[in-house]
Amino acid sequence: MKVAITASAALLLGTCLALASETGTFDRTLSVSGPVDLDVRSDPGGIIIASGSAPVVRVHAVLKPLYGRFDLDLAEANIRALERNPPIEQVGNRVRIGYVADPASLRGVSMRLEVETPRMTEVHAHTDSGGIRLDGMNGPVNTETSSGRSDISNVALEVRVASHSGAIVIRSAGGSVSAHNESGGIQIVSVHGPVEAQTNSGRMEISDVSGEVRSQTHSGSISIDNAKGTVTAHNTSGSINAFQLTGSVHAETKSGAIRITQTRPAPIRALTDSGSIQVELASHGGYSIDAQSDSGKVSGPVSDGFNRIAENHRLKEQIGGGGPLVDLDTHSSKININ
Repeated sequence: MKVAITASAALLLGTCLALASETGTFDRTLSVSGPVDLDVRSDPGGIIIASGSAPVVRVHAVLKPLYGRFDLDLAEANIRALERNPPIEQVGNRVRIGYVADPASLRGVSMRLEVETPRMTEVHAHTDSGGIRLDGMNGPVNTETSSGRSDISNVALEVRVASHSGAIVIRSAGGSVSAHNESGGIQIVSVHGPVEAQTNSGRMEISDVSGEVRSQTHSGSISIDNAKGTVTAHNTSGSINAFQLTGSVHAETKSGAIRITQTRPAPIRALTDSGSIQVELASHGGYSIDAQSDSGKVSGPVSDGFNRIAENHRLKEQIGGGGPLVDLDTHSSKININ
């Protein structure tokens, strides 16, 4: 008898767990006309937004239980309630998704939202726990996540991304880009406007930018390649590499090496407390050089001009008849200018 009761209880518990573990879904298609104002929220969960050709906003949600077996009843009830009454609001071309009237209805539930919308869409997306992926919007685009990867690509206008924990990747933006990260790397590629990027802890890679670049990290390297505007890079602990630049450069780090290459003469300012500095100047045009190291050799091109001071730890001269100032300073390492 005991064996039979135990077996029945185990079977019943297994059946309940299986039923409560089943994912839920809801789908909606909303007709729109003209530019769309889209606001999507998922707490927790992930958000995927892609452009479509039809004048509609299509929403597909995947609902999963989060908690352990003692909370499955709550998760099950909330999933079924969300299926019956999806958190979707539409007023004309303004669409809000994931905003529930009662926050308790999301307890024990992970809600991943997949949205297809016309390309002419302005996007606001927020998630507390989960990644955000967006591709092919006109914009502007504004996203924020507390924990998860942000992957934004092919936006015609402005992009603003904030993350507290997780990598930020932005590819192909037609307007300005702003990326702020508390903990995680930042990668930005192909931007036709200015870039502002900041992270407290993580590697930063920025390339192919038509406008100004302002970058800052407290722990991690900074790499900037092929920037047309002014470049500013500040690092507390890590190296700075800035290559194929046409505008002025200000690079500063407390601990790490600095390497800079220019394709057109413009002012250069590089300062490091502990690390070497290597600069490759533009092949055509003149510069005025003032470089010094407290503890390390300074070497550079030889000039036939009379305005030249060359010492072991300092080099001051004009090359090519003079031009933009190259001001280099390191407290503990060498400086090499080519």
